[in-house]
Amino acid sequence: MLRSCCFTGHRDLPPAGSDERASLLLKLEAAVSDAVKDGCRRFIVGGAKGFDLLAAEWILTLKKVDPSIVLSVYVPHRGQEDHYPAADRRRYRALLDGADEVLVLSDGYHSGCMRERNARMVADAAVCIAYVRRSPSGSAQTMHMAEAKGLTVLRI
Repeated sequence: MLRSCCFTGHRDLPPAGSDERASLLLKLEAAVSDAVKDGCRRFIVGGAKGFDLLAAEWILTLKKVDPSIVLSVYVPHRGQEDHYPAADRRRYRALLDGADEVLVLSDGYHSGCMRERNARMVADAAVCIAYVRRSPSGSAQTMHMAEAKGLTVLRI
């Protein structure tokens, strides 16, 4: 079984083209590099807009130079992207098309499906890359789950 790394982070990101966004991208790339050095070859994202899509796009880029990298998408429910803006829906579909594995956890939305997705990602990972700027949030909750399980948590 491949050593796995999951991502958690907020849906809202610094504006494209800003210094803060450039810094986030550099930190993301460095954290992924550290995870690869730690033996991770499988990267798990939840497919949410924001940080998940950003992280997945970096993994898809990395896969082009390192074919041993595997991208898994844990979709909390069918239709997750239905309320995304059009540009994010296109990015989401490109993510699914480029993924090595897509695991749909529920046929429809239900209360708690996001938390279940997050718990499954943590359960299947050894490392967690976390972009957490505020608490309470689902991202902070996922990061705390990862810490409680004893995962290596790389905060960016």
